[in-house]
Amino acid sequence: MRLKTFFAAYLLFLFILLSITGILSVYMTNSQINMLRDKSIRDYRTISASLERDITVLHANSAGLFNLSEHEESLMRGYSRYYRQYNIEISVSEAEYISNTEITFIQREQKHFIHITGVMSAAYRLYRLDYYFDITDSLADIQNIQRVIIIFSVVFSVIAALGLYYILLRIFKPLGIVANTSRKIANGNYGERIFIKGENELSSMALDFNRMAEQIEQQILGKQQFIDNFAHEIRNPLTSVYGYAEYLQKTSFDEDINIKSTQFIMDEANHMKKIANSLLELATLRNYSPVKNKISIENLFNETEQTLKKSLLEKNIQFMCKNEIDILEGQEDLIKSLLLNLCFNAIKACTPNEGIIHLEAKKQNEKIILSVSDNGCGISNEDIEKITEPFYRVDKARSREHGGAGLGLTLCKQIAEVHGGKMLIESEVGAGTKIKIFFTTP
Repeated sequence: MRLKTFFAAYLLFLFILLSITGILSVYMTNSQINMLRDKSIRDYRTISASLERDITVLHANSAGLFNLSEHEESLMRGYSRYYRQYNIEISVSEAEYISNTEITFIQREQKHFIHITGVMSAAYRLYRLDYYFDITDSLADIQNIQRVIIIFSVVFSVIAALGLYYILLRIFKPLGIVANTSRKIANGNYGERIFIKGENELSSMALDFNRMAEQIEQQILGKQQFIDNFAHEIRNPLTSVYGYAEYLQKTSFDEDINIKSTQFIMDEANHMKKIANSLLELATLRNYSPVKNKISIENLFNETEQTLKKSLLEKNIQFMCKNEIDILEGQEDLIKSLLLNLCFNAIKACTPNEGIIHLEAKKQNEKIILSVSDNGCGISNEDIEKITEPFYRVDKARSREHGGAGLGLTLCKQIAEVHGGKMLIESEVGAGTKIKIFFTTP
């Protein structure tokens, strides 16, 4: 790619350079030739006028007292000697007819001349004046200038080629780094990053690339962590089910052991069923657009409390509702599932006979906020950052005891996001937890 770009740019540069050089050379040559031609015409007119005047004076003064032709020849020799020092040759002869002045370029004895011939009238006679201006040296100067221009163009083109190659090398070097880093990431080295100094388009591209790589790494690590957690989560119940089934197959047992063993198998199967249902719900919510309807907050809170009634009574936990709004737009079954998940988590976190759970709905800064708070064991800051990850549990033993799969808060976060909302967790170890759901629309 770099070489193709180099050759394409260099050929375009050479085309422009050669075109400019050719145009400049032709312009300078034509300009010099026109200047020499104009000078020759002026000189010819000056010489012609001077000769006409001198011949007329010569004829007027002779009055037949001396040989006029000899004096004319002497006059012409004087003119020739004078103008020869200016590379001009002239000759005069009698003419029998009048013709137009002619200007031509001729070559004679490897020399180049501007030849002007015409007729002049003096002393009632016609004379033909031939003017030859030697432009050999001038043409040589023009050729020297052309050679200098060509040499300069060649040198400049070589320097330009080196400069262009260096510039392209500098430009394509970051692209090479990007390509190399991309290959490494494609080969599984997700921690690779690009380091380009400066503040320009390339550094901005490198920054965007690093952000993209970071997102990819997080997605890959998240999926890998999900697979690891899922494998760990499903392995325990499967191992237990297989162990109890093998035990029932190979061992003589009474009816009590049979009931306990089969109940344990059913409990583990039910746990795996919950995991499957939660995963299916997560898969369903991905890129899901909820069917929004007007939901009565009062009815929603009453239904939630009725569903939780048994669990609340078992642990003797107080449940308090506070409602400052009437209507929320959303998919009712999903919003109810969200609140139930949060409330069940709150019940698990509370100490029996001491727990208090608050379910609240209010409006703040044009946003509706649903919140569930408790005075339970709380969550550490380190765990808050990971608690919405699939299968993550703060206390695995306690969660397994209550049949949790570690997907409840993941589902809550997903439900909030498909409704255009955001979930915020505030907690302090030993003091309790408060989870808020912000809805941007009523």
